[in-house]
Amino acid sequence: MDHKLAVVIKAIDEKKGKNVVAYAFSQLNPFIDYTVIAEANNYRQVYALANHVKEQAKEAGITVLRMEGDQNSSWILVDLDTIIVHIFLSEAREVYRLEQLYGDLPSVDVVL
Repeated sequence: MDHKLAVVIKAIDEKKGKNVVAYAFSQLNPFIDYTVIAEANNYRQVYALANHVKEQAKEAGITVLRMEGDQNSSWILVDLDTIIVHIFLSEAREVYRLEQLYGDLPSVDVVL
């Protein structure tokens, strides 16, 4: 697994994110290597996961462009330049169904 992707997956795992999937995204956009989707049980955990991903990425020297969303968001996006991370509240993930949008892309094994 790519080092940057491993940092992201480990950060999500450390904060008990669940149902994590990752897709190799370069087929659709040559500037983005991976898209990661994870979920949390409540708003506090959504924010904690996203913030932890951002902080761990910075510590690992990964470029953090922005984080869209706040403590009251059911969906937070963390833009790590070549990796896009989506953290959803479980109910919001069912509404937006990004897996259907990205379903034709190759998935990446996210087991640590």
